[in-house]
Amino acid sequence: MVMLPSKRLIEIAVPVAILVAALYGFEWRQQTLLERSRADTRKQFVDDLAAALKKVLPPPADDPAIPPVSLVFHNRPMPRGTGQIEVFNLASSSAYADASGTRVTGELYNGTARHFSLVVVGLVALDHHGKVTRRQPILFTGLAAGERRAFETTLSLPLEQLAAHRFELDAAR
Repeated sequence: MVMLPSKRLIEIAVPVAILVAALYGFEWRQQTLLERSRADTRKQFVDDLAAALKKVLPPPADDPAIPPVSLVFHNRPMPRGTGQIEVFNLASSSAYADASGTRVTGELYNGTARHFSLVVVGLVALDHHGKVTRRQPILFTGLAAGERRAFETTLSLPLEQLAAHRFELDAAR
């Protein structure tokens, strides 16, 4: 057995450590780019779909007598009757993990007197510091006045990274 002098060992170990660090950095960068690309592709898909639906669906009536609509989110098992679009939970836990990722469930209720041909609700996932980690659009078409519709969407985010979530109304027409 030949013993390498410690100087020779250092000459070998330093380049190997640099190579390992470079490979790890390269892998981390590739994962970051892949996640960003997926988010951009998902956003582009939703934008393209919304644009296509706007072309197909009739334009909204510009009636100043129609009040603006907003979104109300709560954790009650039934609609509150706020006169707005409501998102509420169907289950005791609105988010759970399975093989597909983190699933968020709920129900949408059109508490207005208006029929909407397109409603886009944004699910915003927050981490433990309140920072937005994901934004997932949920599309509803043909939502009549007083209609309730259950939904389930999957986030590509581990459940332990999801500290909270909120819903935002992106479009209602």
